[in-house]
Amino acid sequence: MQTALIDHRRMLGLILCFLFFLASCSPSPEPVSSEPQAAVTAKSRPPLVILISIDTLRADHLSLYGYPRLTSPVLDAFASRGVVFEDASSPAPWTAPAHASMLTGLYPLRHGVETFFTSLPDEVPTLAQFLAREGYRTAAVVNSGWLKKDRQGITRDFDQYLFVDDIPDRRAPNTWITDQALEWIRESKDQPLFLFIHYYDVHSDYVSLPEYERLFVTPYSGKADGTGWQLAQASFEDDYVEMCHENYDPTKCRIGTPDNYLAVDRSVGKIFFDDADIRHLKELYDAGIRQLDNELGRLFSQIEAEGLLENTLTVITSDHGEEFMEHGRMDHFLTMYQEMLHVPLIIRGPGIPKGIRIDTPVSLVDIVPTILSTTSVENISGLDGLDLRSLFSSSKSPAFEKRLLFGEASGGMTHELIMDDIYPVFYSIRQGAHKLIHDRKEDSWFLYDLESDPDETVNLLTANSPSHSKIGTELEAALLKRHGNFRSRPSRSEQIEISEEEMRKLRALGYLP
Repeated sequence: MQTALIDHRRMLGLILCFLFFLASCSPSPEPVSSEPQAAVTAKSRPPLVILISIDTLRADHLSLYGYPRLTSPVLDAFASRGVVFEDASSPAPWTAPAHASMLTGLYPLRHGVETFFTSLPDEVPTLAQFLAREGYRTAAVVNSGWLKKDRQGITRDFDQYLFVDDIPDRRAPNTWITDQALEWIRESKDQPLFLFIHYYDVHSDYVSLPEYERLFVTPYSGKADGTGWQLAQASFEDDYVEMCHENYDPTKCRIGTPDNYLAVDRSVGKIFFDDADIRHLKELYDAGIRQLDNELGRLFSQIEAEGLLENTLTVITSDHGEEFMEHGRMDHFLTMYQEMLHVPLIIRGPGIPKGIRIDTPVSLVDIVPTILSTTSVENISGLDGLDLRSLFSSSKSPAFEKRLLFGEASGGMTHELIMDDIYPVFYSIRQGAHKLIHDRKEDSWFLYDLESDPDETVNLLTANSPSHSKIGTELEAALLKRHGNFRSRPSRSEQIEISEEEMRKLRALGYLP
């Protein structure tokens, strides 16, 4: 017990030292200028642009966003020198469509990556393509099969590219991701560089090095182990279990690989977690966040050592969150609740105000136009996203206040292609604080006021309030119009084929039964 306490104190001391090093500035927020944003020229644009995506990181588990556990001391210090967006949403609850939106500035319905089997059409340009035209060298190091160049084309336009295969039972931080990123940075001192870094450590399986688990994981003797397989079992749809019990199909009723799989037959059903199990899973998840946060500290300190940090435009975000039974499910992939869509968004660099927080609702589709406006004089039209720099001088921009935010490309769309209507498909639409969710399988509608009910526990459509009924009717009409009459999406490339080996990996990670 004493040894653990000493280790904890030693680690805390090292963290505090790092915080003083990283945040070597006045702790007071700097005033935000009310002057219009200056035009960006080739001489003034940042020579290094870094977009960091931390897969499966929900915003409310970061101490930066008010979480009571100290999960993100490095990000906390880093963000104190930039802008924190307190209400950023992902447009999709799983990796492929969310990243396609992050890198195109378009919603899934427009960029076309909506299921496992759809790829980014050739005519849809990406952020890497835009910046390459402006003279930037482009590079990406990624850690998920969804982002492979030959999978769905999301990273197709990066000049340099490295895919690091994901390992579900990893117990080490992705130091090799950081190492590759730093190597490219050191090679690009004579040419501007756009670098996309994708970390997968927070994603299930929830495993971390012992020194991080000691900080968060309390004694526990239950069944929850944090594996993707088990999380998938906890989220089995009742219809799926019934189908497999009544008419067992070995190609559908299993999770895992052919050599190591769990058959979903009459002996197997849903796993039900109690409060102690959920607490343990959250602790494992938090340990993974802290481990990745420490790895980010190594990245930032090395960039600082190169003398580049203050002139680097850095954007840090996530593709989606994670569920811990808030609405009856674990993992991610299907639903559109805030635990799935609310993601962190931090921007820091030249021309970015220091030490401010913005509570205006924004979206991952806003990243592309924001980076473009900070790096290029070219005006890109036709994007769904808005330039976030307009919020730096006033957080009450009419364009942001009136806009609609969408949640689409539910993973249930893929399940429908494989096994009909077994799994639900969710959609969401939001304007301001009001958010409407549709469960297409049950044809159920849920309206929430996120300002008064951020946990989405009270369906306002059942309150018999005329004002709520009017809001719900308007949002429902807009959502139905979008998905029923929307015809301006680009032509699709042919559906891609997924190999049996890739299907085995998806099952191992809990994406497929």
